[in-house]
Amino acid sequence: MFEAILSQSKATSAALNSGQERVWHPLWFALISALGMTLLLNGPFLAAVQAKVPGQYGLQLNLMAILFLLNLLLLVIFSFHRLQKPVVVALFAIGAFSYYFIDSFGIVVDKSMLQNAVETDAAEAAGVLTIGMVWQVIGVMLFPLLCIGLMKVRALPLKQFFRHWLLALVLVTLSLFSLVASGYSELAPFFRNYREIKHFALPVSPVAAAVSLSSDLVKKQFPTQFMQLGQDAMQPLSVRTEKPRLIVMVLGETARADHFQLNGYTRSTNPQLSHLPVYSFTNVSSCGTATAHSVPCMFSNMGRDLYKESQAKNSSNVLDILQYAGIDVSWLDNNSGCKGVCDRVPTQFVFEQQKNPLCHQGQCLDQVLLDALEQQLKTPQSSDKLIVLHQLGSHGPEYFKRSSAKDKAFLPECTDKQLQLCAPSDIVNAYDNSIVATDHLLAAVIARLNSQKNYQTAMFYVSDHGESLGENGIYLHGLPYWMAPKAQTQVPLLWWMSEPYASSAKLTPECVASKRQDSFSHDNVFHSLLGMFQIKTSLYQASKDMFRSC
Repeated sequence: MFEAILSQSKATSAALNSGQERVWHPLWFALISALGMTLLLNGPFLAAVQAKVPGQYGLQLNLMAILFLLNLLLLVIFSFHRLQKPVVVALFAIGAFSYYFIDSFGIVVDKSMLQNAVETDAAEAAGVLTIGMVWQVIGVMLFPLLCIGLMKVRALPLKQFFRHWLLALVLVTLSLFSLVASGYSELAPFFRNYREIKHFALPVSPVAAAVSLSSDLVKKQFPTQFMQLGQDAMQPLSVRTEKPRLIVMVLGETARADHFQLNGYTRSTNPQLSHLPVYSFTNVSSCGTATAHSVPCMFSNMGRDLYKESQAKNSSNVLDILQYAGIDVSWLDNNSGCKGVCDRVPTQFVFEQQKNPLCHQGQCLDQVLLDALEQQLKTPQSSDKLIVLHQLGSHGPEYFKRSSAKDKAFLPECTDKQLQLCAPSDIVNAYDNSIVATDHLLAAVIARLNSQKNYQTAMFYVSDHGESLGENGIYLHGLPYWMAPKAQTQVPLLWWMSEPYASSAKLTPECVASKRQDSFSHDNVFHSLLGMFQIKTSLYQASKDMFRSC
């Protein structure tokens, strides 16, 4: 390869002497592009490395060299004549967008984050698009566009190209192996202790995540047979009540436990619930840090440790099992969908009511769920009933849009999508107002349930995940679970029951209150829902039912 490149350089010099335009070998173009990619896109990577191993300049240099070789390997693989420049542009664009989200919000673009992006709707996606992002991406993209415009790449004869290409792959791979092998004693403990660093490596990290997600999406096109679980589910005649049970489960969005007044937060974010007989459980962890993971997980029987998305979305969840047992189940959605959980139960997407004054640009305030709930309650039924209300809740970064004027207890609010440009107190104000809006919604649900004469009623509320509000430079959610702060994994969970329900279920308020500080998680949701309706099935585990011991 080096002889070929040398001869190419001589040819180039001759061309310059004769006044002709310089022509570059494709592997030289790959080398320059990889160098620019590594230097322009990896400020956060280098900053994170320096923060973890300050003063260890040899290790820092080794890590940057490894990242450069990984980027070079990626570009060499795609250095075919007509493919090379489009790939360079695409990789720089991927890196530029990823750089923006890492630098602005402290989030990483891994597989779960990409999945969240794929499964979101247009209104949610628009919430993170900003002028600042556009300018930052344009600034980064100037380098590859200038390279493409100024550097004419030679089209080598096919046999010659393949010889150079294979030799370059071997040399880069050997160089990578040598660097890793020579620095293994430092690299092994570094990546074992700081696994999150790899997510800042651009663009190789988002590319690897995209490949992994694409593989999963391809597998979904060839689904295995649907697994019907809980076919033995039944509600014994002996536990049926004179008045049917009606339980409303409110599935929250992006609410963090430590911003609930009921959990000791110093602000009045629960002005109504704090005056109601509501039980708030203070030590509850989520299954994931994003809706696309947490929602299917909490309704499955797998639990966080054993959860597999492909299996969960292709098998019966607790809503299906309740239906098998004769419970009337319905799902009212004001979010971006149920992530497959409600596919086999009656579902209404209330955010589609664009003529409703509570709705604007494809999103609605959660108060629209109350209208839908009222319609459900107008139809009396003889069977037990579960209604799930899926909130838009506190979804960011536009927290200020999640509350109406009457809920804005804390001002001024951050009204900029670029949260890092707002004062931290303004971000918290906007977020806390969204919690106040949730408080009003839950209080209104309880009021409607308390007035029911034909049902024994209860309300169960739990959020899907939490949210980072700028602590340590991290915003939003979706970090890998093992590196996510508690702000993203500790969620609020509330329980309210009417006196008829408590009496029928033989749940004593004192016993329920004594469980408030016990450790619970989304793993308890599946079994607790079955227990609420006293369903018998081999899948039910009494030890995971939050209320069984009461």
